[in-house]
Amino acid sequence: MNAPEPEHDWAEDLAHERLVELTRSRLSSAQRAAADAEAATVRRGLAQLARHLTAGTGGADA
Repeated sequence: MNAPEPEHDWAEDLAHERLVELTRSRLSSAQRAAADAEAATVRRGLAQLARHLTAGTGGADA
């Protein structure tokens, strides 16, 4: 039969698991924020292009 782990090992394992959970949560939040920012930038660019086309300027390439 295996001897139980010393108490400090349990505390270290718990602290490590909490750190991993927190890091994953922050990474997930950062990825969502980046995706939201990218989508907003695309929407803004499309709206600006539509305004240029409606005004007859054709955007930057015209």
